[in-house]
Amino acid sequence: MALSAQRLKRLVAHRERLERLQEQELAGAVRVLRIRQQALDAARASRLELLATDPGADLAARQGVIDYLQRLDREIAAKDAAVRHSLEDVDAERATLRERSRDRKAMESLLEKRVEEERVERNRADIRRLDDVAGRRWFDANGVAAAADTGGRE
Repeated sequence: MALSAQRLKRLVAHRERLERLQEQELAGAVRVLRIRQQALDAARASRLELLATDPGADLAARQGVIDYLQRLDREIAAKDAAVRHSLEDVDAERATLRERSRDRKAMESLLEKRVEEERVERNRADIRRLDDVAGRRWFDANGVAAAADTGGRE
């Protein structure tokens, strides 16, 4: 079943809306990735800052620094995993956006083809109509004269 140009236009508009929604989803995933990357960078900076400090000779202070470093290492590992997860989300959203874009382009291509087919068909119908009109005019002009020349015997 061939789709009409009007139906294809509606489908293209729908595909465009889906593509815009997917762009928003991608933007959200990129925003989350950026936030998680900033949190990871901040945690790493805190760790480097802590390593640069000297806890002194106090054993309790040294143990506190060691405990805090271990906690920071666990936090950094968790934030690193979150960043990797966000990267996977961004990649998935990009793949979906590419798919939506491909779908929209395919619908636009179908629409252009259908519009061209309708234009060609309209031109053919116009040519047939003009041929019929020209044929009738010719017959009206020449058919009566030809019948008069033969004495009405055709």
